[in-house]
Amino acid sequence: MSDDGELFEASLMLLAAAAVPHVVQRGGPPDPWDAFATGAPLRVEFDSAAAAARFIDLMGSIPEAQCWMRRRVTGIRRRYETFVVDVEGAEPTSVVQRLREEWNRNAGFLFDGRGVAGSELRARAAAVWRSALLTAGPKVTASGLRVRERHRSSVRLLVRAAQVLGVTCRARPARGYQTIQVAGQGVITLLSTIRPATRTVRR
Repeated sequence: MSDDGELFEASLMLLAAAAVPHVVQRGGPPDPWDAFATGAPLRVEFDSAAAAARFIDLMGSIPEAQCWMRRRVTGIRRRYETFVVDVEGAEPTSVVQRLREEWNRNAGFLFDGRGVAGSELRARAAAVWRSALLTAGPKVTASGLRVRERHRSSVRLLVRAAQVLGVTCRARPARGYQTIQVAGQGVITLLSTIRPATRTVRR
């Protein structure tokens, strides 16, 4: 996948870590990107070391951004382990803006598709589901694969990406989020098409 494609996947992972803004503007749902509009140092928290490591690898497409992972344990009676990625060496607002632009551009490709090669569409669709399997609480049950998303834009993107990959999925509302489920053979098809490409070492 190209550097732009890698940044698209990084933008998906960043958006998954965004809290839902408390202020909802009239005329539509809240914009999850508003959670990063503070200008504060960029810290992204993931539930697994694998997700944090993948995000750091993808952010290599922004050479000036230096990423560091640290383990964080919270709670007293129950201990919760998360993995925080600190992004340094670059202005936080510029990094967020670049990732936001990549999200908007590539999401547009997926929803429109005109003038975009089929292989490029599938690469973007695979990135959507690859990020979800690292950030959206995936669960495998007897009925198939299930992920959870809080943001409407991410739900729509997951459903569209599944269509591009030839997989049927179903989104259902729940309290505070929606579940997206893939059943039967679709799980095998999905997992076989979303393996990440090997990063080319830059010299």
